[in-house]
Amino acid sequence: MIFKKNSDVRARPLGRAVAAILLAAASAGAAEPAAFPPRISWRAGQLEAAQKAVGSDAAVSRAFAPLRKTADKALREKPNPVKRIFSEGRLYSDPEKKRSLEARRDLAKIEALGYAYALLDKKEYGEKARDFVLAWARVYEPRGDPIDETEFVRLMKGYDLARALFTDGQRAEADRWLLRLAEKEKTAVNPASTAAKNNHYSHRLKIIGHVAFLLPDPELRAWTAAEYRRHLDQNLYPDGATFDFRQRDALHYHVYDLLPLVELAVAADRSGENFYAYATPEGASLEKSISFLIPYITGEKTHREFVHSTIKFDRERSAAGDPSIQVGAKWNPAKAKTLFDLAGYFNPRFHQVKFPGESGEPSFERIVATYR
Repeated sequence: MIFKKNSDVRARPLGRAVAAILLAAASAGAAEPAAFPPRISWRAGQLEAAQKAVGSDAAVSRAFAPLRKTADKALREKPNPVKRIFSEGRLYSDPEKKRSLEARRDLAKIEALGYAYALLDKKEYGEKARDFVLAWARVYEPRGDPIDETEFVRLMKGYDLARALFTDGQRAEADRWLLRLAEKEKTAVNPASTAAKNNHYSHRLKIIGHVAFLLPDPELRAWTAAEYRRHLDQNLYPDGATFDFRQRDALHYHVYDLLPLVELAVAADRSGENFYAYATPEGASLEKSISFLIPYITGEKTHREFVHSTIKFDRERSAAGDPSIQVGAKWNPAKAKTLFDLAGYFNPRFHQVKFPGESGEPSFERIVATYR
């Protein structure tokens, strides 16, 4: 184990919807482990609890409904893999970017199919997830761009949940491809570049780390743990700001920098390693950087995005009509909702932050985040 466990961040008050899951977990704990238990999606033994909650708790069922709708639709569709994805560094209006993003929708379908198979115990979902995973593994050529490839973690989660339906040969094929993806991400970075310490490296670590914990690969796990710590040392500041926030003057990129790090910390925790509790020698931490957003969510503070960005491309994207990059636009707190839903996995106070206009219904990310 690389980091010491910190038990202080594990307990949390729960609403009725989530309490139903934990009640079911008590009866599911004695179940025999499956031949291929999930490694990055949930801890082993919790799947049975989730299955019961989806069938018995209306709020949990509603949270799962959008994923099930995606999975049901995907059952009638064919995979649409591409050899390369072109997104990073391209304007919103770029035709090649639009084609790439359309193909990349497959990755969300794979994730949805995996969850549908795991929660509903219907093979047709898992078999379709297998078809999609293998189609991408046989076509896509990893090239080490973490922004273009960050969504492959969705594919990994679907694969994690449906691995039992792959033959030994198919699993070996998928595993080899994932290792190529991880190795390309490791080697395709200039250590002296800004991309070696901004959100790009956060997404790079997310990709590599999920491969490491999914397979699992001990050497890759050790590398990820060391790089995660080194990255936080240069990416986070003691006041809670991130390198990206200071460079781009945008909470959009503050969130985009932190979300992959929290996703990786969750996957690490499910394999018994506590990435989340790490604090840099200067006193920076994920906890502080997530908390940095709270005054902007509650309305105590506001922020106009990208006004003082040092990156010329931000102004070009804004001028091209990219809805996510608008210079001078007021930051929308809803953009941090998924980050806070996942961060509640480690600290319950993040689930207690009130977002403007929220319905009170738990998201699927929040439901998944309750699994310890």
